[in-house]
Amino acid sequence: MIVSNFTDNYLMYENMSIWEIKSIRDFFKAQESLAEIFEVEYGFPYGELHKQTDFRDTDIMIISKLLDHFGDKQFFVFSYNDPHHNELKNLQDRKIINFGMDIHVLNPQRIYVLEMDKSKDIKIYDR
Repeated sequence: MIVSNFTDNYLMYENMSIWEIKSIRDFFKAQESLAEIFEVEYGFPYGELHKQTDFRDTDIMIISKLLDHFGDKQFFVFSYNDPHHNELKNLQDRKIINFGMDIHVLNPQRIYVLEMDKSKDIKIYDR
């Protein structure tokens, strides 16, 4: 599931890791089911994407749509200096979250996914 308003809800998540996606091709290689999900979502196989003249979704939009089909994990998709990346930089700078890496230092040519689980601590949801 794709997460929004991460700054307001970061306490609801645990077991965070950052996934660097080098290319859309590598994204599809990471999980076989992604090609099937793509076909369900878009109505044609991923292999025929290059034939689609009116296809408007960017790589980050495709990744977000496909990851939203996974209900057991939570995802926050971002790229260099986009609003989501800026949210994460702010959380790191305020020392609220340590991502295990400097979130400021990213490759501008790549897409990143903060992958996490929803916390099982029910008290967190009462805030």
